[in-house]
Amino acid sequence: MKYLKLIRFQNLVAMALIQYLIRYSLLIPAYGENSVLGNIAFSLLVFSILLIAAGGYVINDYFDIQVDTANNNVLVGRKIKRRVALLLHVFLTFTGVILGFYIAYVVGYLLLGAILAISAYILWIYSLKLKRKLFIGNFVIAKLSAVFTISIAMFEIAPKLNHPASIHLITILSVYALFTFICSLMHEVIKDLKGSLGDKAFNIKTLATEWGITKTKEFLKWLSISLAFMIISVSFYEFSTNIYALLYAFTALVIPLFLLNIWIYKAKNSKDYHRVSILNKLIIFTGILSLCFYL
Repeated sequence: MKYLKLIRFQNLVAMALIQYLIRYSLLIPAYGENSVLGNIAFSLLVFSILLIAAGGYVINDYFDIQVDTANNNVLVGRKIKRRVALLLHVFLTFTGVILGFYIAYVVGYLLLGAILAISAYILWIYSLKLKRKLFIGNFVIAKLSAVFTISIAMFEIAPKLNHPASIHLITILSVYALFTFICSLMHEVIKDLKGSLGDKAFNIKTLATEWGITKTKEFLKWLSISLAFMIISVSFYEFSTNIYALLYAFTALVIPLFLLNIWIYKAKNSKDYHRVSILNKLIIFTGILSLCFYL
């Protein structure tokens, strides 16, 4: 169980789910099953992404031992030995990159392998020093989340740009990438609010330690409001005649976002921020499931 917590197993499940939903709700209906990656190649590429992401989570905890201890959130160094965590990171990342390059070579998408390798390197640099730089670390992780979300699909679409469905698919994927980016950015800022005491003690610059709690909450408020209006606009544009899709958008996404806004405003301690973080993850999950309306 401790190793599943270390690699953020629930996050990996969500990452795999969105890849498969994009494949079966968007790509296969548009291009046909014979015109996209085979099941084995696709599954291995998804697996390589999950390995790299898991390696990123491990090395992040490895470099965060002191801060996690201050925030009473320590795992590496107490329940898992540092040496074991480092070896696990190397194994997961190396395996993920090699597997990604192999599948990319087999299917003729070498650039995808390069993107995976660069992403693994960025995750290392993020954990080592970028996360200690004001806002840069938050932005990098949010950007990588968006890239991971649509990378395989975009390489499926790239050779088929002349296909009538491609432009619409790119538009939809761009919306989901933006959704992932904003939600991931919110998650990172909420995490900074939760760990502000430990970050301040070790002179780690975050929005919460530099701007203060009130201004950081204000930033989160406008992120959540912007995301809610984006969801409303896209829902009416895409599903104006589908009452069930519209009801889902409002009840499973828009209302929780406004509830999140209220909870952020009222949050005062680690427990409160943990509850906000759980709600944000729920919003991400329901956003992923909204792909089912394209089936």
